Amino acid sequence: MSNVLLCSGKLATNPYFVKEACMHLYCVEELCYYVFNNAFLLDDSFVSEKLVKWISEELELERLGSIVRSVMESDAPLANLARALNNEVGYYTEEEWSGLIEDIESNSRMSLDVRKKVRADGLLKAGRFGKALEEYENILCDISDSDEQLIAGIYHNLGVCAAKMFLFDRAAYYFEKAYENYANTESYREMLWALKLALEPTEYLEFLSEHKESYEDSLEVERQMEVLRLSWGEQPAHKYFRELEQLKAEGGSYYDSLDRLTDDVKSNYRGYVNGTW
Repeated sequence: MSNVLLCSGKLATNPYFVKEACMHLYCVEELCYYVFNNAFLLDDSFVSEKLVKWISEELELERLGSIVRSVMESDAPLANLARALNNEVGYYTEEEWSGLIEDIESNSRMSLDVRKKVRADGLLKAGRFGKALEEYENILCDISDSDEQLIAGIYHNLGVCAAKMFLFDRAAYYFEKAYENYANTESYREMLWALKLALEPTEYLEFLSEHKESYEDSLEVERQMEVLRLSWGEQPAHKYFRELEQLKAEGGSYYDSLDRLTDDVKSNYRGYVNGTW
């Protein structure tokens, strides 16, 4: 049986709004959880006077608030915030906090552009495709790094974000830019995938006929697509659609089930685009 964790402070009447995640925090344990699991989204500016005031007044943790205020003026606010939460609250083990602090300090030694990309990569991994796309585009607007591979990686991930939101023509553009900056087979094949999904079949064949160098890669794309077609029958969604067909044939609650599915798809898509859940 696990040990019981005693909560610290009170439940906030006015939650702390985390803009980066569009999330409200109501207690110090939720703050620990958020920092521990989303450090890749944060930088030193997260440790602010607003956070200090919320901890001191809303949670009535004046000692922790005072510590966080001193942390805010230190050389490494985010890492020191993690140390303060470890010492004053706990919630995670000493080893877990130490690992997080090492990751934060390691990230701080990266260039600004690389740190921004790591942050955007975290948003992409978390399924916040719209927010990640916005972050990647902001990096490209004022990037100071001339590393062609870094720039290509940003364009490639922009393509992934766009494709995840079914913006296939836009995805194709980003994958092409990635390939132009750093010739990479993966980016080129992803461009062909996006074009195949964005264009009419005759338009796609016309593109291939005009770009003879695409022949081998287009064959690999077709092979991958066939693998996906064959595996579709094993996917949970396929089973669900088969059940819908049966409901329709039997005169069951087909339309009610279809409405629920449509609502779920819409809700998920809004989450992908807006970065909220």
